[in-house]
Amino acid sequence: MTTGEIPFGVVADTLRDLVRVAGVDVLLPVERDVLAPLLPGAAPSQQVERVQLLSTFLDLLERLAGERLVVWVVEDLHWADSATRDLVGLAARTLPDGLLIVATVRTDDPERTPSAEAALTSYVAGLARTPGCEVLRVPRLVPDAVQRQLRDLLGERPSADVASRVERLSDGIPFVVEELVAAAGRPEMTTAAAVAAGRLGSLSPETRRLAEAAAVGDGHLRISLLEQVLDVTSEELDAALVEAMRAGILTTDHEQDAVGFRHALLREATSRETGPGARRSWHRRWAEVLEDNPGVLAADPAALAVAEHWHQARDVRRALAATVAALPAAERICRSDEEIVLWTRVISAFGDLGDAQAVAGLSLRRVMGLGAEVAAMATRARSRDFWDTVPVGRLDGAEKLAHRLLSSDKAGKGESNLADRDAPQAAADAFEDSVVDELAILVWSAAGSRMSDDRGRSLVERALNAAHERGHRRGVFMAAQLGSYRAQVNGDPDVAVSMLERVLSWYPDETWEGMLASLGNLTWCELIQGRHARAEAAAREGLSRLRHPHLSVTMWEHLVENATASWLLTGRWREARELLDASAPWWDDDVRTSNARSDILRLMQEGRAEVSRWRERAVDPAPQGAARALVRELLARSDALAGDLASMRAVLAPAWREEDFLLSDDQLWSAVVAASRAEADAAITGSRTDEAAAHLGELQVAADRFRRYGALGEVWPLDLAAQLDRFHGRDARPALRAALEGWERIGHVPDVATTHLSLAEQEAVHGDREAARRHLAAGRAIAEDLAARPMLARADALAEGYALTSRERRTDDVLTEREVEVLRLVAEGMTNGQIGAKLFVSPKTASVHVSHILAKLGAANRTEAAATARRHGLLE
Repeated sequence: MTTGEIPFGVVADTLRDLVRVAGVDVLLPVERDVLAPLLPGAAPSQQVERVQLLSTFLDLLERLAGERLVVWVVEDLHWADSATRDLVGLAARTLPDGLLIVATVRTDDPERTPSAEAALTSYVAGLARTPGCEVLRVPRLVPDAVQRQLRDLLGERPSADVASRVERLSDGIPFVVEELVAAAGRPEMTTAAAVAAGRLGSLSPETRRLAEAAAVGDGHLRISLLEQVLDVTSEELDAALVEAMRAGILTTDHEQDAVGFRHALLREATSRETGPGARRSWHRRWAEVLEDNPGVLAADPAALAVAEHWHQARDVRRALAATVAALPAAERICRSDEEIVLWTRVISAFGDLGDAQAVAGLSLRRVMGLGAEVAAMATRARSRDFWDTVPVGRLDGAEKLAHRLLSSDKAGKGESNLADRDAPQAAADAFEDSVVDELAILVWSAAGSRMSDDRGRSLVERALNAAHERGHRRGVFMAAQLGSYRAQVNGDPDVAVSMLERVLSWYPDETWEGMLASLGNLTWCELIQGRHARAEAAAREGLSRLRHPHLSVTMWEHLVENATASWLLTGRWREARELLDASAPWWDDDVRTSNARSDILRLMQEGRAEVSRWRERAVDPAPQGAARALVRELLARSDALAGDLASMRAVLAPAWREEDFLLSDDQLWSAVVAASRAEADAAITGSRTDEAAAHLGELQVAADRFRRYGALGEVWPLDLAAQLDRFHGRDARPALRAALEGWERIGHVPDVATTHLSLAEQEAVHGDREAARRHLAAGRAIAEDLAARPMLARADALAEGYALTSRERRTDDVLTEREVEVLRLVAEGMTNGQIGAKLFVSPKTASVHVSHILAKLGAANRTEAAATARRHGLLE
């Protein structure tokens, strides 16, 4: 933005070109209304949100591409604002064949910061992977290509000395080759920046002023505006433009009233060659001219440009007024991270100007309240910038307490904010009798959400109702989010459900991100109580409101992670996999909650997943949104499937010991069940250890402290009790039957299958083979439907180990006399070697006899064979 670039500038230019080429009637009335903030001369007649605006633009491209070929050329994506990059990426992935996008981007720029280069590289790589995308790489020229370019420029083959020199100096950059030829190969022209600066040096003072003004105003250059910015006559401007064009610096398009730099490097060079004082002066002139010429640019981009120019001019007073005027536009078309920059500038002015309140038309208290709402939605870095800029010395006592409360670092997902335990009570006391405004509503919401008593609940309700009565949508959202989270973590998700449903009833057709977040939270509060039908309804409602979900990636991921959490529990694995796979490419990283759910699903279906990236995240308090409890459950499941129970115990140990983890009991119950099942399974196969017993004891103590929500809270303790019975060799059938009934009641299909298999094992151990076969068949059928390989492998092991594949064989007249003799020795506990010595045969022969006996009796092992023989009197 330091060069005048503004959010949505490319989109506004695209619309301007479209209307110029095809006429204003190319837009439908509804499209004109929504896109009015970006149409020159149009006056917005309605509140238009960013997602609505971008969605309408995409719908327009899709409609036109269905009627004719549409070619959209977007140059210099490395300088594009976030909205433009979002749109190009989304259009490339989702729009029909009738749209051809041609985009240019300069990679490997040494002047970009490492973080900016990494972000751009990731973005470009994502575009390159898009089906139908063709990447045309334009590398530096090889020597032969430089010589061909020289021959074309000079009209003849250059001498070997000239060619060699140009090859060396140009470093294969075509622009530099061209400039070296124009400069007759002067030795000082050794970089692209140098040749650009050299071309500027040849300009007259008047044309140099034109180039400087154009560099500062790039992004909204108009010939009609330049004339006023330069304060010259039409004739003088034309003369300067002609010289700039002949010098190869600027290009013009009088039909479009447009001016542009012939090459981006020339703009960069001009900007570098312009002194700071001159640059500030040009920003001032652009701000003045844009203010005096409303309608030349689209309304919202113009407001943002004016505010930016006054800020860059270092005119704090004019910048403050312009920024306040631009804030409605920022709210409509900017992201919160961009919007908070403007609020930070506003509140900074209160530390510089004694009469800032009069200039802004807002009190410092109101600025802090309105800015705090945006800061709550912005990244931590942007939020911290805002709070660090607040002039605390100018705040009164109550406002200082509000600052202390609201500026606390954000906690990670699923974790309580323990940054300042005293701040909530102090702020609540200070604002007890406060007037109702944005700051008071925020304080009541934030303080109430961190207080577990009745007063905390009352404060949240007060904030919610006050915001609703004032029509203050952001305040409603903040109160609902904080209040519902407070209720849930304090063990009352039904109160959270009631609050969220009330807010949603106030905005039945709302697509604003705050309401989508509420639907995502409602999904979670329902599923942790085992009410999956209601959870599914909330999730699908949220997903259906996202016309283009990729434009609200944060909210989309929130809905995806909670919807799929429910589907994993209810066995809708196919739908979960489709949604997770379709959405994953849109995340900025692969360590989000939805990625963790995807890996857990992969473990349950395939028995393995690549989890190495999660190891380092296990100790991170907030790994890009994935809660620590979920990360540790994922790692524990992976370790258990690999048979490494020691690692499983180590990764889960903090979850049973640390207080912060216990606040996530709504997520930890599944880790409890998974870990207890793994320990019991190992014990059944003969791997019962003191370490396992100690772990189960620790796990049971932690689980006794967990809050138990709804029907789900009734069932998982039953499963835990059954696993403890299995581990200690007790008859686990009563507890398993109770757990099975509970899992079936709430519709946890995978848990139903697992419990059927455990019952098959227990019935076989206790001699009821018919019941064992029934449970085995039921569990296998579900496992096959889920395509759950680990579950199928367990079913196979049970069938083989307990000979449950067919009805038990009759034993009379089945065994030979020699086999009966061997079986008696087996029953006495002899090894194959001992049996061979007793019967005067080799150990191998004894082993063959034993194998035949097991096969004929349908027994899984020597112990079961002996038990079967005793039941049928074969050992008498």
